[in-house]
Amino acid sequence: MLAIDADSLTKVYKGSSRAALNNVSIKVDSAKIFTLLGRNGAGKTTFVRMAATQLLPTSGSISVLGYDAVRQAKQVRQLISVVPQEGRPLRALTPWDHVYNWLQIRGEDKKQAREKTEAVLQKLELSEVRDRPAMNLSGGMKQKILVAMALAVDAQLLFLDEPTIGLDPVSRRQVWSAVKDWKAKGGSILLTTHYMDEAEMLSDYIAIIDRGSVVAEGTVRDLRKVIPQNTRIDVARDGLDIETLQSFGSVVDTGAGTLRVFTFESSIRELSELAIRRNLPFTVSPVTLDDVFVYLVGNIESNGGWSQRSQ
Repeated sequence: MLAIDADSLTKVYKGSSRAALNNVSIKVDSAKIFTLLGRNGAGKTTFVRMAATQLLPTSGSISVLGYDAVRQAKQVRQLISVVPQEGRPLRALTPWDHVYNWLQIRGEDKKQAREKTEAVLQKLELSEVRDRPAMNLSGGMKQKILVAMALAVDAQLLFLDEPTIGLDPVSRRQVWSAVKDWKAKGGSILLTTHYMDEAEMLSDYIAIIDRGSVVAEGTVRDLRKVIPQNTRIDVARDGLDIETLQSFGSVVDTGAGTLRVFTFESSIRELSELAIRRNLPFTVSPVTLDDVFVYLVGNIESNGGWSQRSQ
C-alpha cells in the first residue's frame, strides 16, 4: 500500500490567478523517506497540508494510507503525525508538558506517555530543559519540542515540513538520527526542506517542485544525471577568463570570487594543471544535489552559464 497517492492534484487559493499546486501526481512508497524540494512558494507546504487533511484541493484526488484525504479525513488523522512549518509551542508549557499532554490527547495511558516522553526528550537532548517554560528557551529548542511531539506518537506516516529550520548543526543531526530510527521501525515520512545536505542524507526519493509543478523526480543518483557533466571544479577567478574555461564545459560565476566549471572526469587533470600553473586555489568534487536544484529552478544565464530549463 502506498503511503500517499496524489493524482492530478491542484490548488488555487481564493483571490489568486495562479495555481499554488498545478496537476501534481506523486506516489510515496511506504517505509520510505520522500522529500519535496522547491523554492519558497513553490507549493511544498500546500501539498503537505492537503495530504495532512488541513486543506481541501481545488481538483484532483489524494489518498493517504489507503484513505481518501477529503472524504475520510478522520481515519487519516488517526494514522499521521505532523511537524508544521508554521508551528509554535505554547509559551507557558515545558517540553515535558508538550509531549506528555499530546500523547495523552492521542490516547496513550499515563505510564506509556511518561515512558515515551522521557525517551524522545532524551533522544533530542531536551531532558536538561524538560521543566523550563518554552518562552525561556531558544528558537532551536522550541523547534525541537515540535519535532519531539510528532516523533513521540505511534503514527504510520510522519509529515516534516522544514523540521530543522533554525537548528544548529548538532541539533540537525539529532533530528536526522531520530527520523532514521522512525523509518527503521517501518514508518513512512514526507519531508520538505531547504537544506540540500539534509535531503541527500535522508531521502530515498525526491521530487523537485517549481511554481506548483513537479519538474524532476528520482533518487539522488538519478537527479545528479540531470546535469550532463558529472564533475565540478571551483577555481579562483583571478587571472582566468570565462572563455578559456568554457572549452571544458559549462561555467558559472558563483559570486564568491570563484568560477565553477561543470565538466567530465577526463578534463580534471588539464584543468588542475592550468590552475596550478597560475598558482590559483581550486577544488574538485562530484556534482551535488544543490547544483541540480539550481540548474532546474534557478536562473543562471550570464557569463556563459546554464540557462533556466523550460517548465
